[in-house]
Order: sequence, then C-alpha cells, then structure tokens
Amino acid sequence: MSDRHGWQAPGWPAPAPTAPSADRPRPRTATAAAVLAFVQATVHLMLVLVVTVDAAGLGPGADVGVPVLFCICACSLAGLDLLGGLLLLRGAGRTLLLTTSWTEIGVFGLVFAYALATLATTRNRTGSAADLLVLGAVVVLLAMPAARLALLTRSDVRSWLAVRQDAGREAVRPAVAVALLAPVAALAAVATVLLALASDTPVIYDSSGTGYSGTGEPVPPPAPGSGDYDVQWAERAGDCYSGDMATCDDLYRQTPVDDPYETYGSTCGGRLDEGTYGRCVDVFGPTD
Repeated sequence: MSDRHGWQAPGWPAPAPTAPSADRPRPRTATAAAVLAFVQATVHLMLVLVVTVDAAGLGPGADVGVPVLFCICACSLAGLDLLGGLLLLRGAGRTLLLTTSWTEIGVFGLVFAYALATLATTRNRTGSAADLLVLGAVVVLLAMPAARLALLTRSDVRSWLAVRQDAGREAVRPAVAVALLAPVAALAAVATVLLALASDTPVIYDSSGTGYSGTGEPVPPPAPGSGDYDVQWAERAGDCYSGDMATCDDLYRQTPVDDPYETYGSTCGGRLDEGTYGRCVDVFGPTD
C-alpha cells in the first residue's frame, strides 16, 4: 500500500490504472451532428419527391437524364447521412459521416458556384427570383454539412468515440442498417422508374425511314412583345404553326442562321425535338 505522499510498501502491487468507462454519456455535440445528418437526409428525400413529380409532369419527349441523375445521387447521400448518423449515435465511429460531409460540401459548393454564375447572367431577366430561391436552398444545403463537420471534429466527440467505438460496433446490427436504408433504396428505384416512363418519347418517321423524336403537336411561335418576335417572319411562323409544312421548310431556309425562326421552321413549328433542316414535308406531308 502507499501513503498520501506516494510511498508504497515493499511487496504490495501497484494499483491497476482505471480504464475509461464505456458508459460515458454521449456529448451533445455528437447528438447535434447526428440530428443534422438526419435533417439533411430528410431534405434530400423531399427534393427527390419534388423533382420526380415536376419532371414526370413535363410530358412525353422531356429530357429527364439530369433529374434521374439527381434522384440517384440525392438518395445515395440521404442513405449515407442516415447510416452515418446511426453509427455516430451508437458510438461506432464518425468516418462515414465525415466522408459524407466532405462530399456534400464539394457537391453543393459546385452547385452554389454554378447557381451564382447563373444568377449573375440573369440578374435583369425574368426568373431571377426563382434563381435567388435556388441559391438560398443551396446555401442551406451547404451550411448543414459544414456545421456537422465542425461538430464532428471537436475534441469531446473524438474522446467519447475513442472509448465507445468498440462497443458501438457491436451495437450496430445489420438488420437495423437494412431497415434504415431499404426505404431510401425503394424511393430511388421508384423515382428512376417513374422518370424513365415519363421520358418515353414517341418517334416520328419521314418518308425515308429516318426517325425524329417529338410529340407531333405544334408549339406557338414567338408572340408580339417577346424578345424573339420578328414581324418579318411572324406571318409565316403562324402558317407553319397551323400545319403548312412547306411554309415551315421555307421558314428554315430563308431565315438567318441560328435565328429563333430558323429553329422554329426546322422543328416543324415545334412538333419535333430536333431539326429536320428543311424536311418537314417529308415527315408530315404537305399539311399536318
């Protein structure tokens, strides 16, 4: 034994060092980081629903490649956020949540830069309010992983995980992870299928068998007062809209290169997604 001055009698073993308790309370910063991960996962999944409904309503012929890619990426990030938050709450580590946080910061940082550049070019045009709304949403999505990263790197979280990590790994069961991620995977699959069905584009063939994508329904030409309106071509564009395919071809041939009316004539009054380059009569006949 030893006295208060540290003297130890011969023959007495030194006291064993006290191991840190695995029941050490979880720091509030760790709980806050996990909650932020769950909130961000919820936001991701809500955005998937919004994008899916919006893109599915575009109708046949719509390009849904970007919405599909967004839904897959958002569902993947949501699943990583949920699983990373669960692992952190169970004391099984912070590596997954750290990796996801850095990934989201990189992704939304690029989106923020793109949205900012778009806002700068459309500052004085119609739709700038929508750009501001998108920019604000991106800022929120960027701020959440940044705040989570700051919480995860605090010393109290690191020291708590150092004690709890081994016990936490045993506490995370595969069944819990599967139950958590299965709805996310199901949502990603449903969104992808719905968008794929929505993009089912009809194909229209000309007399030589060349196929063109499009609905076959005309789109109104530029209206008076719009930036693309040109009185010189307005009457012919109206005839093209009404179904005179020869006028559509003439409109394509007579208008300047890259003029909106050239595109209008080449797409047969907006009936096709791509230009025929003066072959509307071959696709639809003299009249539609």
